[in-house]
Parts: sequence; structure tokens; C-alpha cells
Amino acid sequence: MNTPDLSDQNPELPFLLGFNSYGKLNYLSGLIRTVKCPNDNSKAKLLLGTPGNGDILFIDGNASSSVALLGDNLAVLALENLWGGIVVNGCVRDVEVLKNLPICIFALGACPKRSKKNNKGEVGTTIEVQGVKIDQGFWVYADQNGILISTKKLDAKD
Repeated sequence: MNTPDLSDQNPELPFLLGFNSYGKLNYLSGLIRTVKCPNDNSKAKLLLGTPGNGDILFIDGNASSSVALLGDNLAVLALENLWGGIVVNGCVRDVEVLKNLPICIFALGACPKRSKKNNKGEVGTTIEVQGVKIDQGFWVYADQNGILISTKKLDAKD
């Protein structure tokens, strides 16, 4: 079910706008796992190297366009570890490769510069994106219309 229909059924849900699809897949839904990445994707790499179990990694880069927090290597790592998708509140790179990978990736934009690798950031913490509070354990539903955030799994009614 697409996000407009989910939003119609759940009009109280907060949503995020301005994210672009970069992977081959354009829809994701799943349990959120969070990581804060202040221009440093070390913690995201660490998480993507663990079993994803179909969960969605929400990378909070504080909407920075200074560096890319995800590229082709981390996207392949996500695929290998069975992550259900990735949302980046920031930038990605290697977009010509990402578009051919069978994973859903949403981000605000692209940037050619790689991130720092100083092991900075926080895993499993509450993040805030566009005024929406997002906790690990929340649910996300995203497509090219927007991103919906829910405190619980939605029961999609046809």
C-alpha cells in the first residue's frame, strides 16, 4: 500500500518530505533502527555490518550536505546483511551504482565527498528530523510521495 493511502487511513501520522529515492526499489516499510552520524558514517557502517533482519536503518546526518553518509560499499553491505532499506537525513554518493542495487534508499541529496571516519555518532538514540521525533522501534513507510513515521506497525486495509 502506498503512503497516500496509508496517510488517508492514518491522518494523524507525521510525515517527512524532500527525500529522493536512490536505490532500485522505491518503497520500504519496517521497524526503524537509528544512528546519528555527524558527518561521520562509522557507526552506520558498524550497524550495516550486522544482521538487519529486514529492519530499516535511519541515518540522521542532521540534513548535512557536507559529506555523503552512504555509498555503494555500505549499500552492498546492507544487502549482504539483509537490511530492509535505508533512510539518510543527509546525502549519499555513487548514485549511478545505487540505482542498480535491489534495495530502497532514500536521502535528501547526493554529494561526492566521503564522510569522516572518526567513530563519532550514536546508535539506537532518539533522533529528530523535520520536527518529527523518531525512536528506535518506531515504524517507517516510505515511497516517492513521502515518508510516514508511526509508533506502531500499521494494519494496512485495502
